Amino acid sequence: MAVASDHALPQGFSKDVVGYCDPLSVRPGEVLGFKLSTWGTAAEGAPVELAIVRLVSGDSRPHGTGLIEEPLQADLPATVTVSHQPLITGSYGVVQGLPTLEAGTVELKLFPTLLRAERCTVFTMGAVTVSISADGFYLVWAGGDLFIQTSVQLRRWYHLSVTFGHGSVHLAVQKLPGGAAEPAGNWQARAAGELVLEGNLIFAARAPGDAHFNGRLEAPSITGGDAVVAAWDFSRAVDSARLVDTSGHDHHGTLYQTPTRAVAGATWDGTVQSYHVDPSHYGAVHFHEDDLTDAGWTDSITWQVPDDLPSGQYALRARLQGAVDDWAANADGNGEDYIPFFVRARPGKPGAALAYLVPTASYLAYANQRLGFSDTVFGDPRLRNANDAFLYAHEDAGYSMYEYHRDHSGVHFSSRLRPVLNLKPKTGTWAFNADTHITAWLDAIDEPFDVVTDEDLHLEGAAALAPYRTVITGTHPEYYSTEMREGLSDWLTTGGRLMYMGGNGFYWRVAFDPANAAIMEVRRAEDGTRAWIANPGEYYHQFSGEYGGLWRRLGKPPNELVGIGFAAQGFDGGTYFRVQPGALDPRVAFAVEGIDVGELWGQFGNQGGGAAGE
Repeated sequence: MAVASDHALPQGFSKDVVGYCDPLSVRPGEVLGFKLSTWGTAAEGAPVELAIVRLVSGDSRPHGTGLIEEPLQADLPATVTVSHQPLITGSYGVVQGLPTLEAGTVELKLFPTLLRAERCTVFTMGAVTVSISADGFYLVWAGGDLFIQTSVQLRRWYHLSVTFGHGSVHLAVQKLPGGAAEPAGNWQARAAGELVLEGNLIFAARAPGDAHFNGRLEAPSITGGDAVVAAWDFSRAVDSARLVDTSGHDHHGTLYQTPTRAVAGATWDGTVQSYHVDPSHYGAVHFHEDDLTDAGWTDSITWQVPDDLPSGQYALRARLQGAVDDWAANADGNGEDYIPFFVRARPGKPGAALAYLVPTASYLAYANQRLGFSDTVFGDPRLRNANDAFLYAHEDAGYSMYEYHRDHSGVHFSSRLRPVLNLKPKTGTWAFNADTHITAWLDAIDEPFDVVTDEDLHLEGAAALAPYRTVITGTHPEYYSTEMREGLSDWLTTGGRLMYMGGNGFYWRVAFDPANAAIMEVRRAEDGTRAWIANPGEYYHQFSGEYGGLWRRLGKPPNELVGIGFAAQGFDGGTYFRVQPGALDPRVAFAVEGIDVGELWGQFGNQGGGAAGE
């Protein structure tokens, strides 16, 4: 079931237009697609004023740096009419081109993780639907139906089969043993009737956004008479969206919205911990009704980045016509949206000796996190701006990697192919908006810099940093893929100079979808400060096959890169540094040039009240 997307925004906030772009990082001459949607009172379509701005600072708090933006002369229409584009959640699989069958058997294994009174779909094919609720199992076809009433248990494996033909339909369900103390169960139901299997086969949903199944499916197959029509092995091609048919008939399928793979199946018994060792233990796919890795919106407008645009941090400002034009009077962001993007230097032509390494992997990890206004260590749960309010009202915008699905499994995936409400100015000063303090500082001291994103570093390795003498990080470069860490390390060994401006950096190993680096995966393994922990036997990433968890547990602590590591956290505010004699050593005089030499440094600050701390 998709989450309703028409909730009123609380506390008087108005977010009537929202959007995202693809790609996030571009070079001059390349084309950006901006995907916008109207909401609330403007949901039926409205004129939206457009502007491209160089975004220097997004901290619009009264005691912050202030919003600092510089509008550009851009080849864009002044306004564009924007219509509503829905957010439709839920993962599922589709197989097309199957033959029509008037007799045969469909069977699979299922492991429900969330059940309600209403039915959710295990699979559907044309007029045939198998579904499940807390009260039992259902089979519906054109002209008939069957129901097995039983109290369905969560997190238990069942084998289900539908046999049809010759005027009879048979539904059989077997509960597989869950341990020595838990016996199996068997249920059957029969009816007279003619069932015809035809059309596209859809796993785990009746249609996108409709009656989704929460749980795991494994080993579905279709036979007609004695011949195997299709048999899907979900333990194959786990790094992809492909469902592999092993029957030899090439009835392969496709997964949508990135359900979780490389998860324990019905035969997993704890003797193996990796799908590389024995894939037969990992033949399941875990579907969720609230998965979302691609909103699938169409472009409202495209823009070709000018050939002469300097590298930097920019945004499309989309403002509902008639909304407040004074940022100071609209510091909460009502009636508008900013869609940031990053422009790199032209290949081989850096514009500066300094590169700002934008921690976009961490932006994905925290994308749409609701910790700031929920029960959390982060404190006061008030909604502070229109972006917070939109997230509060729209669970269908998807989750951060710090949250749980509705079936209480941890969120393994995040994506930039959806509106990310905290990858914007006028939000809380965490992740992206906190990093604009760094870009504002560089601007204030007139220090030229180019930008390179984590995604660029992941795809290109050290070559992305090679043109630069110095690299400066953001405030929280916490999430690093192997390619990112090796690329940064390799660049450092060539003499690169790294300014590490954050805390809790280089902490979690992540992996990116090899077919689309817009989607990122984390497996929170055995240690660390974790919002959730991966299930036993599921510590290996499906995208890369690598063991997940902390880099320091993999023998590569952050201290190895930057001389310091993260040990504990707290959010009580900031404090200062007490100066030690080594800070004044002549060999590092360049690093403290311009600082008022005294006993205390940094006993001020607009974030936590001091330079040391959050």
